[in-house]
Amino acid sequence: MTRAPLLQRLSETPWWVLCLGIAAAMALSVLLIGFRLPYWVHADQDLVLAYHGLLFGDGLPQEYFDHPGYGYFLVIDGWYRLLHGLGLLPMATLSALPPAADPVATAAAWQSLVEAGRALSILLTASFAMVYATLVKSLVGDRRVALLAGILVAFGVGLTAQGRQMRTDLLSAGFVVTALLLVLVAVRRPPGGKSALLLGLAGLLVGLAMVTKVQAVFLALGIPVAALLFGRRFEEAGNSAGSWTLAAVVGALALAALIPAAGLIAEGIAGWGRAVYPYKPVGGGLSGHYQGLVAGWALLGMAVHAWVWRVPRAHAATAAAAVLLGLALGLLALDLRPNEQNVIAVANFVEHMFVFTSWRHATALQGQEQVVGEGLLTLLLGGVGRTLAIRTIVLHPDNIPQTIVVEWFALAASVVLWRRGERLAAIQALFMLLMAWGLEALFSLRGFQRAYAAYTDPLAVLSAAWALARMPELLDRAKPRRAILGGVVLVVVAAHAWPIVETRRLPNPATHCEWIPVYMTRVGPFPFCR
Repeated sequence: MTRAPLLQRLSETPWWVLCLGIAAAMALSVLLIGFRLPYWVHADQDLVLAYHGLLFGDGLPQEYFDHPGYGYFLVIDGWYRLLHGLGLLPMATLSALPPAADPVATAAAWQSLVEAGRALSILLTASFAMVYATLVKSLVGDRRVALLAGILVAFGVGLTAQGRQMRTDLLSAGFVVTALLLVLVAVRRPPGGKSALLLGLAGLLVGLAMVTKVQAVFLALGIPVAALLFGRRFEEAGNSAGSWTLAAVVGALALAALIPAAGLIAEGIAGWGRAVYPYKPVGGGLSGHYQGLVAGWALLGMAVHAWVWRVPRAHAATAAAAVLLGLALGLLALDLRPNEQNVIAVANFVEHMFVFTSWRHATALQGQEQVVGEGLLTLLLGGVGRTLAIRTIVLHPDNIPQTIVVEWFALAASVVLWRRGERLAAIQALFMLLMAWGLEALFSLRGFQRAYAAYTDPLAVLSAAWALARMPELLDRAKPRRAILGGVVLVVVAAHAWPIVETRRLPNPATHCEWIPVYMTRVGPFPFCR
């Protein structure tokens, strides 16, 4: 009897064991390379986020609103409290810090706080990778493909960077990517309570992603299109009395949550002029109105999906109400620790993001008095060109992501699927890849950062996984299977290149001494700033 290939035997292992294996490998990678680096290596964001965990621990108001970061501050506050309660962290409040006059104690305290934050990052990245792999398994129906997808995301550019530092992108990307996958799984399930529950959870995660880092909105805006492309028709589904009852109940709950959530957003729009950062109008009379267009886009997407895939009216109503309920609850999280600046940032996300784009590209945007303008368009076109050039390697050999082999596979596999007549599957895979590239181009407005790949890597991997699941013969035959596994190994090995380089090239911490007093007003000078 011929022995089954290793990948097949491995995929037959209990799924929870495989997920824990991915998590353990991720944790080991970080613990061996990067975990013990000095606390000031990633001062921006490590020190700022740790500082806000301590601020919240003392019940003090938030001081940093760049992202606005609110969701992460709630989490790091809870994490520090938990570790302190277990005796694993010496302090969880700002008032418990040693005096700045004692440099040794100060350095030791911040080292422990930052390492605790890195431990949280390990936990969050591992959890995201496990959830991602599990949802991909549910979506594609092939454990082998889902296992490979989980490994690729775990050791992609984004999570490799995020697992070694504290960043708000990690929570935001994890929430919104998981929301996308939940929607894709839901629209391919028969109509019913379970699919509505998944959609409601997706709406909640989108809301939480926004209150953590507003740039999650770009990926969120692609979810309605993805749902339309990946939908399925279920002829046996109908409109029963029970279905309408469920729709009525969920609709009432959604309305109860939407009223205060809409009021919150209206307050944020009205507070435009009180923003801590100098906002500029969007242009074209869109300021204060584009938020309604975004809401309309989401509602239109749900309506078109229901019409194209002939979703029973009762279930369509339930699904829409569930999404709105979840989204409203996510936004209402802003009321847990109320601060007007968070509400203003989330409500006016376009103006908020433009502030930091204009700071980074001051010369290119000099004199531009509104968001939409020639300078921004020029920068965006440059970002598109750079994104595409990177994929050739030859035209842009710098900062090549290790996941580029995954993107090449997804592109080639899409062409093969198209030529085989599986055109919808090819379009679905290409859409995910193009969305990843589009996000990368948009993120270039803040500069190309490895950590931002936490938003894009999962999309590229999903594109490849979706295509591979429709070509199972590639995993059944020895030669192509070895090539695919070789590519996965290459990604995992290459994932450690930059972290190793980082341990050999420590920055000069004194470069942070100019901004630290601005963003961390309640602590004395750090030892490296004296």
